[in-house]
Amino acid sequence: MRAMAPGAIRAICFDLDNTLWEIEPVLIRAERILADWLKARYPRIPARFSPAEVLGVREVLLREEPHQAHDLSYLRRETLARLAAEVGYERDIAHEAFALWHAARNQLQPYAEVVPALELLRRRFRLATLSNGNADLSVIGLAHHFEVSLSAGALGYAKPDPRAYAGVAESLTLKPAEILFVGDEPHADVVGPRAAGMQTVWVNRGGVVWPDALPAPDACITDLTGLVALLS
Repeated sequence: MRAMAPGAIRAICFDLDNTLWEIEPVLIRAERILADWLKARYPRIPARFSPAEVLGVREVLLREEPHQAHDLSYLRRETLARLAAEVGYERDIAHEAFALWHAARNQLQPYAEVVPALELLRRRFRLATLSNGNADLSVIGLAHHFEVSLSAGALGYAKPDPRAYAGVAESLTLKPAEILFVGDEPHADVVGPRAAGMQTVWVNRGGVVWPDALPAPDACITDLTGLVALLS
């Protein structure tokens, strides 16, 4: 690992999914709620398409519109619209279906240490987020902790595209070297921001071994309590 330069840090940018909360159970629940709703309201869709076939429709969409790969909300809405049209429903039901799914996707609890850690960190650092997902921090109840919150869907490009990290620096009016990036995904949250000139901290909650082929993060923590200690 490189030697950190914590004295240079003026802002901390966080990834969201699996950094501030566990996302897999949330998505499983949201998919179940959507599936039950479709079965009750628009039954021809689940009758015609298995989960694997839904993924196939999404894959076709990605091949047709690769420029939309960064926008997960668009991909989900358009996939739903295509499913609806295929079985004789109006495409517009996709908006209602997505709203239902998105509300469930935002019903989550952060990891236990997240809010206390953010409260401590925001006293000393400007805080930001950068996510490839489509979480709504206002609905979740965390938006007030962050000065800047950016998503791939809004930016037009996803991590690890260098422009995503440049967008964070520009929004904060800081140099990349003044920003510490904190996240769980090696490529998107360590390799990408490091190449952009940021310091990096890998959140490894599951005891995963760092890939030997990748440049190492500046530091590794198991939760945000470790980040507070690291920066103390």
